[in-house]
Amino acid sequence: MQTQWRSFLRALAEEVDSSAGPSARDALLRGVGHRMARMMPLPPASSMETLELEMNDALSSTDWGRVRLDLQESDRCLVLTHTALPRIGSAGDPPGTWLAAVLEGLYEGWMAQQPGSESSLSARIQPGTGSETVTLRYGRV
Repeated sequence: MQTQWRSFLRALAEEVDSSAGPSARDALLRGVGHRMARMMPLPPASSMETLELEMNDALSSTDWGRVRLDLQESDRCLVLTHTALPRIGSAGDPPGTWLAAVLEGLYEGWMAQQPGSESSLSARIQPGTGSETVTLRYGRV
């Protein structure tokens, strides 16, 4: 993150948290993620490997980390393991994960762009997510 934005983003994070609370903050950030997906559309992918490559190419272009996709057939879901999420200091719970809810919207948006997507599926951060890795489950809630 460029240094001229650090203080602004930290102040913004603290203000949003104190004004809106965690639930409204996460809803706002999911919306930002959906908007980012529209601004960085992915081409249709014919395989999970191709989709992972396209996602990582888009994430790399914005310095937003990397993702690994794993199909969990027994749970009928896709597990997304995201590393190197940009941090806003220690903001978030756990510390350093304030932007994690953006990933929910971003991955939902990207998945919705794929052929055969279902609007009833969603991406949600999984318990046990740490400051180094954010794990999301994409499937039925």
